[in-house]
Amino acid sequence: MPRFRFTAVLFALAAMLVSSSCRGDAPSEPKGLEGKPAPDFTLKTIDGKEIKLSDQKGDVVVVDFWATWCPPCRASLPHLQKVSSDKDLAAKGLKVFAVDAREELNAIQTFLTKNKLTFTVPMDADGSAMKAYGVQGIPTTVIIGRDGVVQKTFVGYGGEESAKQIDAAIEEALKVPKPAK
Repeated sequence: MPRFRFTAVLFALAAMLVSSSCRGDAPSEPKGLEGKPAPDFTLKTIDGKEIKLSDQKGDVVVVDFWATWCPPCRASLPHLQKVSSDKDLAAKGLKVFAVDAREELNAIQTFLTKNKLTFTVPMDADGSAMKAYGVQGIPTTVIIGRDGVVQKTFVGYGGEESAKQIDAAIEEALKVPKPAK
């Protein structure tokens, strides 16, 4: 019994340490961002362009955090490809950014080519965007409204059911009319 108490105390201390390290500007989890302004980021894409999230205001943005080595991410990417290549959604003002989590350019490009994926891939080389969004597991998908506010977050991918939930959140966000210029 004493060994169990010692282990329990160690786990409690570790939890307190992790909890205290999560305080500050970054949310402790993506769900905590819903209804709040999306943290801005500027990332370089695999083709060398710079993407600044705040420049996308007026459009609905899907930000999907993923990596080539992640099985649930690989399962979710065909759906992300379908959404990103949907011309009707794009005409309504949808943008899709598949933010790669800390991988080398060659690995990303090889994976995309092999899997015939063509969506825009900003690279989060130092993990700062993931930290700002409280990403603790991938894939994490964030739907950002035209006003720059996080509408919905999804952690993980459960196949067709997850795809339906993501599609519904995108459709809901697209119902808000584009602002007049």
